[in-house]
Amino acid sequence: MDPIEKEITQLWWNIYGSCFTGTSLNKKNALFMSTGNRIPSGSVFTLKKNIFSKITDKSLIFSYPTLRKIKGFPELKNADLSATPSCVSKLQYSNNTAIDIYGKLLDGTGIGKINAELQVLLKKAKALDIHISQWGQDLIEEGLLEIFLQDEFSRQNPVIAKIMDGEHYIATDGIWVKGMSFAYQLDKDSVTRIAAIYEQHKQEFMQFGVTIDIASSTNLSTSFKYAENFYPFLKFRKIEKNGNIKILGKNQGNKAVILSEADFSD
Repeated sequence: MDPIEKEITQLWWNIYGSCFTGTSLNKKNALFMSTGNRIPSGSVFTLKKNIFSKITDKSLIFSYPTLRKIKGFPELKNADLSATPSCVSKLQYSNNTAIDIYGKLLDGTGIGKINAELQVLLKKAKALDIHISQWGQDLIEEGLLEIFLQDEFSRQNPVIAKIMDGEHYIATDGIWVKGMSFAYQLDKDSVTRIAAIYEQHKQEFMQFGVTIDIASSTNLSTSFKYAENFYPFLKFRKIEKNGNIKILGKNQGNKAVILSEADFSD
């Protein structure tokens, strides 16, 4: 993992500490995916480790929308959270990589596709607050998932057979983010230029869920509402066989497919 990706991952775990500590996800059973991950819970991955047992590759095998096409695959459910309050995390520019970290965060919003000049200007920010305005959690009931996998494997379903080699993980839980806003300080000339660009392309920005609020000559905020949920964190279980599964027959109550605990701790 390069230094920028490492710091982005740490930043998001700091955000986790500010916003998501009431969930069941943690550094042992969950991974930060990326700054633009749209792959939801219910998806299957291979997770490859380096010689230091660090996850270096997260490869999608089957997405949840693909698996949902198989009759009986459990549906995602919203976790019973009492509230999803907004929260704020701060990024201080205390090192040379901080601007690059913010650049990666900004890239994940897709704002550069609307106006490249605005993206370049925003990347000059000297300080940043990250405000998570809309978020939630969804999950799949693991007991139902184990029964489904066992039944489909016994029926020789080729899709399920592919993920039963002990090398695959399924995301049973995930934290999604629907809305974020960034607050930052810039020089007066940059804020003036940003305001002009926004006014010129305001309808296009609003169409893509982007709004900009100029608080003063040196302070502004950008708000983003994603068309698709962004999943920064997914919780994983390893798909394993417990003994032999009797093909096209009953297992006499034996639990032949298990979703074992993942362990991504250092």
